[in-house]
Amino acid sequence: MSNKKFIKYFIIVSFLIISFIPILNFIILGKEIKKENIYTLDNFEAYRNYIIYKKFNYSMNQAQVIAGKDDFLFLGNNYDNVLHKTNGIYKPTNEEINNWTNKLKDLQKWYEERGINFVIVIAPNKHSIYKEKLPNWMQYDGKTITDNIVEQSNLKDINILDLRNIISNNKKDKLLYFKTDTHWNNLGASIAYSETINYINNKFNLNLQKPNYTIKDQFGPSGDLSSFLKINTILDEKYENSYILNFENNQEVCHGNIIKNNGILEKCNNKLNPIMGINAQPQYIINKNIKDNKKLLLLCDSFGTATSELYNLTFNTIWKWHYGQINGEKLSNFVEENKPDLVIYQIVERALYNDSIVTSIPNISQISIDNINLENQIFDIKQNNYFKNEQLELDFKNENYNLNAINSDPIIILNETKANSKNVILSYEINSNVDTTFQLFYKKDNNSNYNEADSYRILLKIGNNKINLLIPSEYINNNLRVDLVSNIGNYEIKKFKIYSNK
Repeated sequence: MSNKKFIKYFIIVSFLIISFIPILNFIILGKEIKKENIYTLDNFEAYRNYIIYKKFNYSMNQAQVIAGKDDFLFLGNNYDNVLHKTNGIYKPTNEEINNWTNKLKDLQKWYEERGINFVIVIAPNKHSIYKEKLPNWMQYDGKTITDNIVEQSNLKDINILDLRNIISNNKKDKLLYFKTDTHWNNLGASIAYSETINYINNKFNLNLQKPNYTIKDQFGPSGDLSSFLKINTILDEKYENSYILNFENNQEVCHGNIIKNNGILEKCNNKLNPIMGINAQPQYIINKNIKDNKKLLLLCDSFGTATSELYNLTFNTIWKWHYGQINGEKLSNFVEENKPDLVIYQIVERALYNDSIVTSIPNISQISIDNINLENQIFDIKQNNYFKNEQLELDFKNENYNLNAINSDPIIILNETKANSKNVILSYEINSNVDTTFQLFYKKDNNSNYNEADSYRILLKIGNNKINLLIPSEYINNNLRVDLVSNIGNYEIKKFKIYSNK
């Protein structure tokens, strides 16, 4: 039968089926119609989509999924413009790529200044690994946004690992990605993991040990792309080979959740090497069997799920977040609290050009001054000039300042204080009768505006609070704004001084 005749008959049959669905429910179910048993348009859609997918190699939901060759399905352009990033239509300017990679370099520098090794790993789109399976209208051999980012990153000595070539070179014998899912399977994930550990060992002169394991076939249902077409219930329950890792020495770890809004670790419980998907819930593990006491902060996405077991048997401690859930001040506080040795940003290729990843992090950190000789004082709230707004009153009494916060934004700006050293130490002591917040707003150049993204906050508890912060002098020289508290009320400031620090 020709395609034209097939389409003609298919349309006629489709119309008849849609019209017949209510009658079908009544005939089969009678008066005992229940929601879970009823035949709906979803049932019809599933078979319609399946027939068109198989017969014409076409997706009826192009925005979410497109059909490729040999039954391959690929993610649609609704997700991070993945099609346009694959075929070269989505191309930021060289200046935009340069600005983004400069921010990425700043991010790497921020970690390095704290003695933390940094690497960003590109988890390739299926479109990049199986480009020959894309439909003809998606074929493209030119440069992509990923090529431009990698090229700029290498010029700037950014520790970036592009996995596209290594995975493409290993795809000859077995599939490394699912046909009906966005992601790599366990075989593909194991290659990505191994290459990442090799890169880290070579780059940072480490000796991270990879676990011994074998890989066996394990067949399971179709994936997320088939669900977008509603054909997952039609395809065989053992449609895809996900493969399974059999470890020579699998281990129990202590596994727990991380509270998303504040980064506090909940109590962990012993569990046999868990697979951790972190899109909804950040998690952590502690593996006391690993004698090399290396601690990893792993910021990833759903491509990090399949590598879970391998990383769990490599590091003593892993904190695992989705990179979209932790950045800026929140990330800074988490790093200061937990002090990782290594951070891996494993980013799916389509999401690589993402401002969330390169959000600036405050170069402010809490320090101990027990062994620091604070000699060169450059500011004292009791002695030096500064700007203050009308939301507060300061009354000097008994060697201390009584702070009356009239409104919720009691602000001072250090507009007459300058520093010549690289950093300064801000020392603040305050007595509070409520839980409130101390916040600094800094500017990287004098012409920019104060904003929440460039700020650093600390929770003040009821009672006495002592805060000592190491701050870049440029923040002082560009008129540091200080929100002394965030709640209306009366407080006692015992100390607010700034010292030069070499």
